[in-house]
Amino acid sequence: MPNKFDPNMNILRNYFLKGIYSGENISEAELDFTNLSIYSQSNTFFSRFGNAIKKSILDESITLTNEQIECLNILNDNNLFLSAPTSFGKTFLALEFIARNVNLLENIIFVVPTISLMNELRKKCFNFFNGEYILITSDAELDQYYDVSKKIMIVVPERISSKKFKNYIDSTKIDLLVYDEIYKLKYEKELKETNSRIIKMNHIYKYLIKKSHKILLLGPFIKSVDFDKSDIKIVKFITNLNLVYNKIELEPDKSIVNFKFSNDKKFVYFNSPSSIRSFLNKTDLKNDEDNYHLFDSDIIDWISENIHPQWYYSIYLKKGIGIHHGKTPLFLRKYIEHEYSKADGCIHTILCTSTLMEGINTPTNKLIIYDPPRGTFELNNLIGRVGRLNPKDPQMGEIYIYDKKILELYNPDQWIDLKILYEIDEVITNSPEDEILYLEKSSRDGVAEKKIQDLKEILVDNFRIDISEVIDSEIEISLLIKFIEIYDVITKHEKEWNVIHDIKFKLLNSENSYLGGLQTKNYSFEFDKEYIFDAVYQLMICGGILKPVIDKFVKEYSPNVDDINKFIDTLFQIDEFIKFKMMKVVGIYELFNSKKLFDKSINRAFIQSIHMIENYFDSIDGYERILSDLGIPQEDIVLIANEISKFQEVVGTENKLKKIIGKDFFNRLSPFSKRIIESL
Repeated sequence: MPNKFDPNMNILRNYFLKGIYSGENISEAELDFTNLSIYSQSNTFFSRFGNAIKKSILDESITLTNEQIECLNILNDNNLFLSAPTSFGKTFLALEFIARNVNLLENIIFVVPTISLMNELRKKCFNFFNGEYILITSDAELDQYYDVSKKIMIVVPERISSKKFKNYIDSTKIDLLVYDEIYKLKYEKELKETNSRIIKMNHIYKYLIKKSHKILLLGPFIKSVDFDKSDIKIVKFITNLNLVYNKIELEPDKSIVNFKFSNDKKFVYFNSPSSIRSFLNKTDLKNDEDNYHLFDSDIIDWISENIHPQWYYSIYLKKGIGIHHGKTPLFLRKYIEHEYSKADGCIHTILCTSTLMEGINTPTNKLIIYDPPRGTFELNNLIGRVGRLNPKDPQMGEIYIYDKKILELYNPDQWIDLKILYEIDEVITNSPEDEILYLEKSSRDGVAEKKIQDLKEILVDNFRIDISEVIDSEIEISLLIKFIEIYDVITKHEKEWNVIHDIKFKLLNSENSYLGGLQTKNYSFEFDKEYIFDAVYQLMICGGILKPVIDKFVKEYSPNVDDINKFIDTLFQIDEFIKFKMMKVVGIYELFNSKKLFDKSINRAFIQSIHMIENYFDSIDGYERILSDLGIPQEDIVLIANEISKFQEVVGTENKLKKIIGKDFFNRLSPFSKRIIESL
């Protein structure tokens, strides 16, 4: 195992990096010894020859390090687990390997933990491999280009669960699997993330490593990992080679007065969206007329017309401040990232959670850590995102920490022992039935197995369903049990409103976090009373368009501005809830419907409600999900989908989108959509 984790070498390397970033001359011998030769200014024949053989095929302006070359050589003949700091260039290395083996690799799968990362990686692959590979991020695209031989499939784990993906993977050879941010497969009890997603991610990991010819697993700050259960033959390459230098300073005064909202670019880290709101309320920046900034009037006007003129996001955009976290709508996140990365962009400050910091390629040289992160690992990861590798013009990153206790957490040599949930035998989550069925485990007391056995008998006796069909459909066991308990009620409602109500409050009651968006108890979608204003139902029948729902809410309750803002934030959470939580019920419906258990007259409302959920996220041609992933606002999706579906002869979604630039139709789109399409 090539273990390059050397704290003493890292101390020496940082000493030389500080000198490099301060403009000092470092000798060739010192650069070579610490693996910093990419900073060499030597122009001798041997230096030029050495750089030439380490030149990237993917990007000729980049010279690879010795350790990157070593990783590529290992990967030629082996599976590889690579753990390295953020600046090492792990994802770039995966893309470099593809570029060097483009004639040998046909089917490639990238697994990433978030849609934002999926979208970011898709953009890189389009820039590097357009013409060589078709890019696939949804089952609709897979269906469209099923017979095309060379594909790069970039997906979040849940997408692999679709029947189209599984049928394709089962019927072909996967030449390369790249699983990025592998540490996400670790179960952490204190996290709010549901057990079901961690189990599903591990289930997909188990499935893919068995189906793939070559495997590359990537992650930061991991000092050890075991693959005892899967028993995959894999070389572990662990290195603490850090290639950038950052200055870390303690700012003991956390007062608002000293918080500089100057036009120099910076990220400000908070540990939750509510902490960002609290901070903004304390600063009272929205009433500070002196802090207005050059802003994009087209964006502000669109938000005023399609969301609300007093939505606080737009007020801060006018001041050059972007709010970026997991609950920020994707189209706005993409806009904020794009404007921040431009030299003359309209955003100079991003108030963010770890969502922005975890792998999105938005460069920053300044980070202010306002809130405490969740331990040393997350702090290392945050700091590792600051500074960008640029040997020709190195720029020192600046990190400002407001709390001495946070600074004490920082330890670049304290890495984690990764325990992938599937790779350990013990049942440790709060969903033991799912863990046993999907990750091939057994409990110590047998209680969960008894519950599974009871479920098996009910499924066979009452519904003619075998438990293996449940596993194939990847249905959550607790959700299935709840559905069976209310089966006779939920499937026989006469009105869709009642079905949606039962899905929210009886099937998904543990995942109703979107209700926390409003503090007041005066809004009826928190109650059980029938046929009154229900934000979930309203958003569904409006096809995800926010404006009519917001207008109806304002007309119904005449709320104050603060409650309007809370309601808008809640609507974006509801949108996610429908797409990713309510969609779970569709899988149950499809399984039961395969047994012809539903009658179109008796079960009409239930069937119609399921179709409402299905159609909310996916159009018939499949473009809705693709465009949503790219960050296109819902208001434009149907228009664009109808237009690009005309270009049947054009291969690839990005190439279809580029065809509409400059047309009259294009000018009618939102400024968000136009910028996204123009940037392709």
